[in-house]
Amino acid sequence: MNEKAIITILLALIAMTGLAQKRLPALQYSKEPAVLSGRIIGNSPEKTESVRVRYNLKYTSGMGDASRQASAAVEADGRFSLSLPTGTTVDCRVTVGKCHFTCYVVPGQTVSFKLDLNKLQTQGLAKALKFSGQLADFNHDLVYATEQGIDPEAIYLDIEAKRNMGQLANELPEKSEQGYFHYLDSTYQRINELIDNDRKIGQAYREFAKAVNRYEWGAMMPFCGQSIQYAGIETDEEYDAFGARLKLRLDSYMQDDPWANSVLCYVMWSMPETFVDSYVSRPVKLPADYQQCHLATKFLEQMGVQKQLLTEAQKDSVRTFLPVLGQDVLDYNEQMERELSFVSEQGMSHVCTLPDNADDILAAILKPYKGKPVLLDLWETTCGACRLAFKDMHDKKKELAGRIHFVNIVSEYSDLATWQRLIPNYIGDHYRLTKQQLQALHCQIPCETNGVPIWVLINADGTIHHAFTGWRNVDDMMKEINLVLD
Repeated sequence: MNEKAIITILLALIAMTGLAQKRLPALQYSKEPAVLSGRIIGNSPEKTESVRVRYNLKYTSGMGDASRQASAAVEADGRFSLSLPTGTTVDCRVTVGKCHFTCYVVPGQTVSFKLDLNKLQTQGLAKALKFSGQLADFNHDLVYATEQGIDPEAIYLDIEAKRNMGQLANELPEKSEQGYFHYLDSTYQRINELIDNDRKIGQAYREFAKAVNRYEWGAMMPFCGQSIQYAGIETDEEYDAFGARLKLRLDSYMQDDPWANSVLCYVMWSMPETFVDSYVSRPVKLPADYQQCHLATKFLEQMGVQKQLLTEAQKDSVRTFLPVLGQDVLDYNEQMERELSFVSEQGMSHVCTLPDNADDILAAILKPYKGKPVLLDLWETTCGACRLAFKDMHDKKKELAGRIHFVNIVSEYSDLATWQRLIPNYIGDHYRLTKQQLQALHCQIPCETNGVPIWVLINADGTIHHAFTGWRNVDDMMKEINLVLD
């Protein structure tokens, strides 16, 4: 091989290395787990028996299932391997004995490291850790920058902690709106300078860290009004003027569309609404990768936090717009369906209809039940709280059969096939109203009717005893029922 060919190959290798350095932990979706493996070598005052990992899913129901943990035993030769069903590319908090660090893993791929405990004690974490496999250079830079105090997320978390403790105002050069924003802007510039001035940091982490810095800087802006006492803001008009100035700052932040920057988009996980819904004047189009996680999160929160099951139309949307994450969302919905299902007593559920010419909807519903108390339950098939109430009250309804009538009402907003499938399990008489009939009934109920379930307790003489919205527990419901029974 001649000298020219050798030089050409070397230049190509250098170019490839440069490209590898620029490679970020690209957002990927996969059912295949991420693998974190490696080896612990050297001596330690404490025997290292396990490697523990904590990570968060980037899409979650909001019910605490975002936080995941995993651990693996360290073998006699120091080796370990962990399978992490992350679903997406994600950062992991790794704990080995008293040593902690963060690295990124990718579903379907392997990230490995070797930790030298002897070097850890004498030379620090960055030199004691050697990454290999996927994201090796990026993860090394992440550990190095964190050890050097160049981690933007940690710096802003420190600012947030001071704000929550009421200590931030003491550090401001001027205790005013201008002073706060000067402090925030100068922090943003200072962090970028730290990132640029340390030449040991590779291009991949440099670009990523600047994206984190920009995101955290923007996310801190809306907290301005909660941070310090602003001189001169005493009236609603002055506070509205401050809100308008804050909006202008956020609009300026968004003017070059940071969501179009795939790196910046990647780190904007915790508060997307800050930049999408609440403060920004113009519409913001989310990139496809983020949009999948964002939509999946919204559907899961609907089920997990709001206890609202998916409608048939929403299920179709999940299948259409979430080609990768959709099955997770549908599986969660199915899990809720199973948790809410149970078998009723035969013959205690009846489908009823109203006369077509009924002008007084409430009177028409109550007409067959004269002489006994009635509990109206306005619910919908997608309402998890409604269906939980049916399950919780099932045994009590059997006990009270013959003493009080249970009348269950849905509207045509509920899917007909789903309603027909569910009602055999639910004790009582069942009505399905049109939208117009439901609206007319709402006008006769003396409580808030924007949500479900809505409960209306009717005395034996037909007068309304109490009406209320929401489901708490069986004991509270029985206190109200006992009042009309007595």
